[in-house]
Amino acid sequence: MTCRPCPERRARGSATVEFVIVAFAVLIPLVFGTVEIALLGVARHTLGLATFMAARAGATAHGDRGAMQRSLARGLAPLYAARGDTQAYARSLADVLRPDRTRIEIWNPVATSFADFGVPDDGGGERIPNVWRRSDTRVGAASRQTIAEANQLGVRVGICRALSLPITAPLIVAGLRLTDTSPFAQGCYAAGRVPLYSRALVHMHSDPQRAALGL
Repeated sequence: MTCRPCPERRARGSATVEFVIVAFAVLIPLVFGTVEIALLGVARHTLGLATFMAARAGATAHGDRGAMQRSLARGLAPLYAARGDTQAYARSLADVLRPDRTRIEIWNPVATSFADFGVPDDGGGERIPNVWRRSDTRVGAASRQTIAEANQLGVRVGICRALSLPITAPLIVAGLRLTDTSPFAQGCYAAGRVPLYSRALVHMHSDPQRAALGL
């Protein structure tokens, strides 16, 4: 025998529909957003190691930017890799060489470091001696550095990281867009990516050269 109107059944059906709506509108984006943030954390950690590798490469190559780019690409290759993938380094290097995807800034030494401690090198350029008397603690008038401080290579790397989950990518980009208004970051956001940054400071193991550093 069929009952006439069944309010309880209609209520259960309505509750199911409401749950599905809430799940799609709130819970699924929340889960996906949590996963995306975790993936960005892994990318940030990988970038930190890659930045250190780039600085180490530059420290042994007079601050050469090409050496730093190649080493940075090797460090970032895991972010481009999949099982059985042999092209991860090539894709990583391609992004490293794109100024809209990767930025390498040298914040030490600076031009005034060479003004205080620079000497001519054999190629007609200028270098800062990597060997000096340890008793030499004078502070340069222009840089306000000692020669030991001028022999430290400081590197800041920024990358535009693609987001993995398209459902939450626009929300994350919209939420972060106002936190970094630099042209590099805004270019990342316009491309649907997010900027990640890392810094490293290492002692030079070769003479810093002005031309190699791009100063």
